[in-house]
Amino acid sequence: MERWLREHGEPVPPEDPTGLRMPGMDHPMPMPGMLTAAQLAQLDSARGGDFDRLFLTFMIQHHRGALTMVSELLDRPNSARDGVVFQIASDINADQTVEIARMTRMLDAMTQAQGSHQ
Repeated sequence: MERWLREHGEPVPPEDPTGLRMPGMDHPMPMPGMLTAAQLAQLDSARGGDFDRLFLTFMIQHHRGALTMVSELLDRPNSARDGVVFQIASDINADQTVEIARMTRMLDAMTQAQGSHQ
């Protein structure tokens, strides 16, 4: 993405390892789908099946955030006119949709298996 921005004369935003600053924003704002500190702590303390369920739940949230960002990009006039950007957005949309479906099936199977053991 940085190379594409440079090639198109666009500024490359500085890296933000916290994931809290979106390009063009003057103040911290979580990117859609990013886990909160409380969610990360919850995942860190979980074990076994509880960890697996939380991991899948949070990854579904994270992937939905990617879909939100793609949707917001495509909703902006002229934002995805470049073929490369449109292709990346389309690939992200397709890949994340498939992954969400796969993780949802896994989560459902875990829930059904837990219900049959009670």
